[in-house]
Parts: sequence; C-alpha cells; structure tokens
Amino acid sequence: MNSPSFPSIFIACPCSDNVGQRTPARLRNSSSAADADYAEEEEDAFNPRAARSTFSLFPLENLLFCEDCNQVRCPRCVLEEIVCYFCPSCLFEVPSSTVKSEGNRCTRNCFSCPVCTAAMSVTATGEDSTGPFILLCSHCLWSSADIGIDFEKPTSITVQLAQKLRLANAAAATLSSPDMLSASSRPLSPMGAGGTYLRPPSPSMQPPDHPDDAEYIRLKGFYNQQKVQASTEDYPGGGSLTRLIGLYAGGAGAGRLRGFAGMGGGGGPREGTSARNKTAWREAGSLRIVDDESELIERMRDAGFGGCTSQAQRIVQSHSPRLLDELRPLAALLRTKRSKRCRSCRHILVKPESKVGSIRHRIRLVASSYIPQLAISRLDHNQVNYHNLQPGATHQFLLAVTNPLYDPINITLATPEKTPGRYPATVYILCPEFEVGASTDVWDEALGPEAKANPKASKGKGKKTGLMSTIYDSGRNWTTVILEIVPPIFPAGAELTEDDYIVKVPILVRSVYETDIERDDGITKEGRERKEHSYWSVLEVGRINTTPRREPVIKSS
Repeated sequence: MNSPSFPSIFIACPCSDNVGQRTPARLRNSSSAADADYAEEEEDAFNPRAARSTFSLFPLENLLFCEDCNQVRCPRCVLEEIVCYFCPSCLFEVPSSTVKSEGNRCTRNCFSCPVCTAAMSVTATGEDSTGPFILLCSHCLWSSADIGIDFEKPTSITVQLAQKLRLANAAAATLSSPDMLSASSRPLSPMGAGGTYLRPPSPSMQPPDHPDDAEYIRLKGFYNQQKVQASTEDYPGGGSLTRLIGLYAGGAGAGRLRGFAGMGGGGGPREGTSARNKTAWREAGSLRIVDDESELIERMRDAGFGGCTSQAQRIVQSHSPRLLDELRPLAALLRTKRSKRCRSCRHILVKPESKVGSIRHRIRLVASSYIPQLAISRLDHNQVNYHNLQPGATHQFLLAVTNPLYDPINITLATPEKTPGRYPATVYILCPEFEVGASTDVWDEALGPEAKANPKASKGKGKKTGLMSTIYDSGRNWTTVILEIVPPIFPAGAELTEDDYIVKVPILVRSVYETDIERDDGITKEGRERKEHSYWSVLEVGRINTTPRREPVIKSS
C-alpha cells in the first residue's frame, strides 16, 4: 500500500443526496430562534473525520463551478448528456439511431486485438499489395490468419467477418450433428450453478433435438406466459409481447413450432393448460442445456496454461472461448462526448464542441477559475517533516492564497481552535483577514499609473516578519500567511487508527469582491456590485510520529 502524499488540500462540495430540492419548510418558515440557530450551526459545522465527509472532499481540479448557484459542483451533483458517439480509431461520428440498432461498436474496419487489445490494421498477404487480406496486430503480431480467417477485399471487413463466422458455425454444427445426444439424455443445470443438476421437466415438455430450437421454445414459452398475464394490472404491455413473438415466429423455424403442444395460431397456451405445465415452463425457462465438456477439458490440458484464455478475454468475447485459437477480432468500442449540467438549476457547466476531431470546449466552468486556490508548504524545511510530526510541538506552515479573478478580493480564514476528532490538534492563523491582488498581467502592474506614481510601494509588501496580524509575503495575485499547528499527544494505551495519526485541519475560506454589473445580454452596465463566496477546505498537513524523540546526551568532562 502506497503511503499518502503530504501536504494535501481538498475542497468540500456542499451537495447532498437531495441536491436540487428546496430547504424543508420546517426550517424555512420556522419562527423559533432555537431552530434557526441549530440550522445555522449544522450548516457551518464541518467534520473532516466524519464518514459522510469522505464522499464530499475532492481535489480542486475535479470540481466545476455553477455561476447561477454560486457554488462548486462535484461529479455527484452534475448531470451528463451525450453530445455524440464516435469511433476512437477512425474518428467517424456514429448516429445515435445506429448505436441503438447495431450496438456500441464501430461498423467500419476498426478492430482491436483479442490478445493485447491493441488496434489492428488490414494487411495484404499477396504480392503487390493484393489479396487476400488479414487483420494484423502490430504489437503482439497476432493476425486473423491464426484462426484461419482472411478477406477478399480490404473494405467492409465487418460484413465479411460476420459471413465467415456464420459459415464456420454452420459447418461446425453440421459436423457435430450425428454425434449430438438427444435433449432428453442431457442434464439440465441452472444458468449460474456449476455442476448442480436439477430435475428436467415432464416428458411432454421436452425440447426438440436441435439446441437452438430448444432455447427458442423456452423463450417463447416465457413470453407466452407474460402475454397471458398481460391482461392483468401486474403485467401491462401485451401488444408489445405479441409483436415480439410474431417477429420471431415468422422465420424458418416457424414450421417446426406449429405442432408444438400448447402453441396455437395465436401463440398463447390453450385454455385447458394446467398450472403444473405453467410451473414446468417456468422451471425450463431458468435452465439451459449443458454439453459434455470432457473433450474441451482434454483440449485445454493439451494446450497448457499458455494456450488458454484469461478471464478478461472471455468476458469481452460473446461466445466465451476457452482456448486462444477460438478468439475472434473485436470491433472497436465507441466513445462519447458528454456535456455536463448543474443538477440544481440545469445550467450548462461543460459543453465540448460537437466536431469529433476537436478537443476544445465551448463552455467549461472549472472551479479553479472562480474560487481562491490554497497551497501549503513548510516554513522551515529543516524543522518540519511531513511524515514525522512531533506531538505537542509547534509546527509552522505557509498558507498561500491565489486569486484567479480580475478583481482584488478580501479573504477571511476561519478554523476551530481545536480540530474535530477524538484527539484534536491546536491551530492558529496569525493573519486571518487580508487582501489579495487581482490576477492581471505582469506588465499591467509594472507599467500601471500606481506603479509610476509610487515605484517603492510594491517593495513594502510581505516583509516576512511572521508577526501576529501581519501577512508573511505577497505578490501580484497571491498572499501567504503563517499557520501554526500543534499535533495532539496520544494517551498511553489508547487504541488508535490510521486516520488518527493524520493531522486534518478544516478551514472556511470566505472571499468578498466587487465586480462590474452585467446584464443578461452580456453588456456591462455602469456601476459595481458586491459578491461573496465561501467554501470549506481540508488541509492534510502530515502524519504524527509516535516514536519519542531522543534528546542528545551531553557528556560531562
């Protein structure tokens, strides 16, 4: 297990499970001052060691910002909408109707290797770049020729591959049909139970010899039961079931199914069907035919461990192959571009360009462009070790606040004197209120009228004195203050967890600034308005060392 990196800064998102809902009327309309104080206390309190707080803390780069709600938004409190589907190999945009009808894979010549999942290319095997053609993986050199599949032309690979696999399956079924056992002699097992065999249905309900017909009959029996029960209130939608059965009943296997017991022209069971037959059909719907796997086990024994497929390879293949020579090329999975909306006000937070080859965004409201950024470091690198904080000793850190806005802001930092938890640490902020300059260009500050009138004004910023109520250092759009932390001393014999050793400091950051008034059409009015924003942040400054410090031994002469 990797040790955590210190120091770390996380931002608390104010969302909850009922984000987007109004405040309860009990708290909104209450006239009792006690209820109001209790609600305010619950809103202001933040415990970074609570179990619920673990799911509310995120790094700043993972957060968005909603201008209408004036709050940060985490991945839980946003809604995602699909803008487009595209293939990552050929960058071809796929319509959503095609995705619904043909699946979420590319229908062109984009395939991935079934062994190493790398992209495969169409390569000619003949002279002068002529056919036949194969799919070749440039990473592991696996090709479709290893499984005996080649193509006559380099285009429409998906159609050619489907035809060849269909012919191969038909040939395999023809060769194995004389040796197939009758369905009545095969054991039946549940879908998920390995070798546990259940009692088969009654002899009148035995499926025919062909395994595909048996699976079809089971499905048809299930849907017929649903059709019979569709007239009740529990199972609505009988018309869709009738269309579904009629769609598959008109195929080549319909002639063999007309004389099946209980299946009339309407597709439903006869009126005299007993409850016992219905129960047998339900049991048959949850069972499948298990073939004799002795031959497969022998082949796997001969192939060895290197010739068998892994679990990941069997999952992505539709036919669950057990040997490497049974793998098939996989069509490339489609990707999506998605836009994000605020779950509370439905305001667009992220909207990428619909063009597939572009990585730009039309709208991208990240939190780092709206709220002050925090950074923490050691004041003295020789005295403070992040992984070896001494309990009871005072450790000094530098807390830097950076302003991303084009207006100067007033910052107020608030933190409890004792941090929450079973063993609280003591925290002091030497300068909790200060001003941070605007995020303007460097040349604007150097060539501005204030710098020309008083060129020595900027030299007085941040004298690094470390006194109370004074900042430590400042720059164009950043200011640093000193933060003193005293880790707790654990009592002897206390049962401690790993979380107790980490010093977590919650800090409420409140920023107030004035900006130009803007109308809905984007035109700036004359005048300025006052805005403010606050959020909770958690500083993980280090880990407490429980090993007592050894005092140097002074030898007397």
